[in-house]
Amino acid sequence: MVPRADVSPDVSWFLAVNRVARATPALHPLVAAYALWAGPTLLVLVVAVVWWRARRTPDPVPAVTTTVLIGIGTVVALLVCQDLVSGLIARARPCTELPGVQVLLTCSPDFSMPSDHAVIGGAIAGGLWLVHRRWAVVATVLALLLAAARVYVGVHFPSDVAVGLAFGAVISMAVVRLGHRPAQRLVGAVGRGPARWLVHADGREPEVAEHAVAAPRS
Repeated sequence: MVPRADVSPDVSWFLAVNRVARATPALHPLVAAYALWAGPTLLVLVVAVVWWRARRTPDPVPAVTTTVLIGIGTVVALLVCQDLVSGLIARARPCTELPGVQVLLTCSPDFSMPSDHAVIGGAIAGGLWLVHRRWAVVATVLALLLAAARVYVGVHFPSDVAVGLAFGAVISMAVVRLGHRPAQRLVGAVGRGPARWLVHADGREPEVAEHAVAAPRS
């Protein structure tokens, strides 16, 4: 497909990526898998690793609380995106709007902006910047690759994934900041109960200090 001179930069960028997709058929299975399920799975695994490592710190409650809230914030961001924002914007997907483009996944009939997958990536990466910077870098790279993959497979415009990343990060970080104090009390109570292993790797009942949010580790 040759882009017209009057198309928006967003469409032009999408078509440029689509041409790359056409020229790289060997990458199709890998990128399609990453765009559909592998990318989100790896991001969830990063949160699980951060939670597992946080349990082994001298005072794990603040960091464990943050990882729990990252999960909650991701779900909140996704639900708000699907049930409110996406319908308000009501933007069709490029695979339905642009005839003849290369599409590597099933073209879903739901709206295109924001990208749900990018919301997940942005929410997890954004939240992790509040608890562990090194793992946040890993999550950010994974989220950016996921966003790029969604464009590569033909189901989103570049602006769809950019908005999704930003939206997810803002919602997740807001949930962490606003919910940390009450959530930390709940996590502290769990850490003193039968399920204390969820909070403390050694299973011992600790002395818990109050913190607003865990200081990010490098």
